[in-house]
Amino acid sequence: MIDRTAQVRLSPPATVVRQADPDRFVLVMMAPPARREALFALLALNVEAARIPETVSEPLLGAMRLRYWRDVIAAADPEAAATSGNPVAEALVREVLATPDAASVGERRRLLDSLLDGWSEALGADPPADGAAARRHAGAIGGSVWDLAGLLLGVMPSDGETRAALRHVGTAWLLLGVARATPVLLRRGRVRLPLDALARAGVSADAVLNGADRDRVGIRAGVAALTALALAELTVAGARRDRLDRRARPLLRQAIHGRHLARVLARHDHDPFAAGARLDHVPLLRLLLSTVTGGQGL
Repeated sequence: MIDRTAQVRLSPPATVVRQADPDRFVLVMMAPPARREALFALLALNVEAARIPETVSEPLLGAMRLRYWRDVIAAADPEAAATSGNPVAEALVREVLATPDAASVGERRRLLDSLLDGWSEALGADPPADGAAARRHAGAIGGSVWDLAGLLLGVMPSDGETRAALRHVGTAWLLLGVARATPVLLRRGRVRLPLDALARAGVSADAVLNGADRDRVGIRAGVAALTALALAELTVAGARRDRLDRRARPLLRQAIHGRHLARVLARHDHDPFAAGARLDHVPLLRLLLSTVTGGQGL
C-alpha cells in the first residue's frame, strides 16, 4: 500500500503528529486545509508535553521542561519563537496565539495552561484515586485539546453546546488512550488505572506493578472502568448532536474511533495485553463515510 502522506511535504509539527499521534493526524487531514497547521501545532505541543513524564527521572525536571512551554505561551512572541530553534514553539505562537482578538488569545492561553497543568499532574507517581479523578485528569488534557481545536476551526467561544461536546469527546479519547497504553505505562513503572477499580477486583497498584496480578484481573477491571467512563462521555456528547456547529465535525468524528476502540477492548475482556487489543487500526471506512455523508460521528 502506498503511503500518500509520504509524498507530501509535511511541516515539522505535522511530522511530529503523524509519527506520534497517527489517529488524530487522520482527523486533521479531514479538516479544512487552511486550519490544519494550527491543529498540527496544537497537537504537536500535546505530544511534546506528553513525552515529558515519560522521559524525566524526577518531577522537578519535568516541571522545568513544562515551564519552557508555559513561558512560550505567556510571551506569545513570534520573533522570539522564530529564533528559538524549536519549530513546534514557532508554529504554536504563529498559528495558535497570533490573533488580534485579545479575548480569544486569553481563552486559548487558558486552555493551553490547562493542558500543561494536566501533564504536570502526570509527573506524579500516584494513580488516580477513582474514576472521577481519572475523568478530571482526562478532561484537563484531552478535553482542553479538543475544546481549543474547535476554536481553531472557527467554533465561537460563546457556543457552549459545541464546546462541551468537544470536551466530552476529547476526554473520552484520553481515557481510552490511557487504557490502551497500560502495557507501555506499566513497563515504565506507572499505574494510571483507578485505584477504586483495582480495589474492587482485590488487587493493589503495587501488585499490578510487581507482576502479582497474574491473571490481570485488576488490570482488566481498571481498563473496563476507564472504558465505561469514556463511553459515558461519548453518550453525553451524542445527546447534543442536533445543536452543534458543523465546523466541529472533523473533531467530533473522533467519537467513531473511540467507540471502535472501546469495542475492541471489550471483545478482548478489557485486556490491553491481548494481541487483538493491541492491533487497533483507525476505522478509515467509517470515518470516510461520515465525511461523505456529512455526519459528525456522534
